[in-house]
Amino acid sequence: MRIGIKKGIVGIGVMTLFITSCNNDKTTPGYTYMDDMYRSPSVETYAADNNPTFVDGLSAMRPVSGTISRGHLPYEYANTNEGYDSARTTLMMPDSYKSEEVRKGAKDLYNKMCSHCHGTKGDGNGTLAENGKFAGIPGYDNQRLPDITPGSIYHVIMHGKNLMGSHASQLTEKERWEIVSYVWYDLRGEKMASVEVEETVEMEMSAVASEEMNEEVVTENNNH
Repeated sequence: MRIGIKKGIVGIGVMTLFITSCNNDKTTPGYTYMDDMYRSPSVETYAADNNPTFVDGLSAMRPVSGTISRGHLPYEYANTNEGYDSARTTLMMPDSYKSEEVRKGAKDLYNKMCSHCHGTKGDGNGTLAENGKFAGIPGYDNQRLPDITPGSIYHVIMHGKNLMGSHASQLTEKERWEIVSYVWYDLRGEKMASVEVEETVEMEMSAVASEEMNEEVVTENNNH
């Protein structure tokens, strides 16, 4: 009998401790023993803390105007028709995204993020189009979209266009350009102009080098 009473008292004590350790404040872990010995009270960033260290009294200093977070590049083209036209004509794809190796990796990314609407072949016959969810999704070919450029494709990924929403929060800058490169060269079939320019420059440099060598040989023979 006494053992049962003791067990009951112990059980009530444990339940009491369990209940009192809980509270309605979800920002704290509840009541703890000697809390300040192992957990310092946190302060929310930029909270009104009456901090005498800073002029505005906040818990931390705000970044100066114009501050850019590390790894982020601002996108200067507005979400307007004028912004679209400007990106289409002036925004150029960086050369680092034009390699075949980059486009191979971008294929999987495109299939995950774009193919459900635009189709795996870029013809506008994705799963949603075939199921009748959306109509009029254009393909990337020259007949349907003759005026698009890498810049305009990137702009649409950033801001969206018509029924397509913005994918800026779902893709990094690197991933956006990788998809643009894959769409432009592999799906649309555009020829890489930079390769042609590089080949032309190499041919011209080779020709100049040959002429210089010939001139040196002629000069050397004349001296003899």
